[in-house]
Amino acid sequence: MAVTPEPIPPSCAVAFKEWLGVCAALADGRQSLILRKGGIDEGPGGFRPEHSCFWLFPTHLHEAQQGLRDEQIPADLPPPPPGSIDLPALALVECIAWVDRPDALGPLADLHVWTDETVLKRFHYKRPGLWVLGVRVLRADPPPRIEVTAGQAGCKSWVPLERSLSTAGLVPTLDEPTLADRLSRIRACSTPEAS
Repeated sequence: MAVTPEPIPPSCAVAFKEWLGVCAALADGRQSLILRKGGIDEGPGGFRPEHSCFWLFPTHLHEAQQGLRDEQIPADLPPPPPGSIDLPALALVECIAWVDRPDALGPLADLHVWTDETVLKRFHYKRPGLWVLGVRVLRADPPPRIEVTAGQAGCKSWVPLERSLSTAGLVPTLDEPTLADRLSRIRACSTPEAS
């Protein structure tokens, strides 16, 4: 399903928690999609994620239990002080695809860093199927640093930020032709009934 791209807002006050390795891959252009099991609402405009624009909030939660096939983490970046975190990039949802067959995910394997086992576990969790969100990612250099609050801790996908962070000066991770090609491939994997 195509999503009408929204302009980049001047600031954003919400973040999406994802494994550190996935956030790194999104921020450097090796990954162009996010897999979601749920949290998609159907309203008058169709299926939508809870937020269409969000900061990436790196976490190690559950990362060791499953796996990534590519864990390139920028080694030259010093870790933030304890109790704080750097938000490496902003993501904007450009398209949404519902996939109800695991074999339809194979052609997208080069667009993400999860292992096949991780993807299949997510696909089969509760009921078969996954939402694939094609995202435009804009890297922050330097990344904004925030203090982690008690409300942001734990196993949750979406976290509010204490303040809205400016999006000025963000840099696209991919050129437009490459992004368009990747989004086209994501749209093509969608189950026809969901398109």
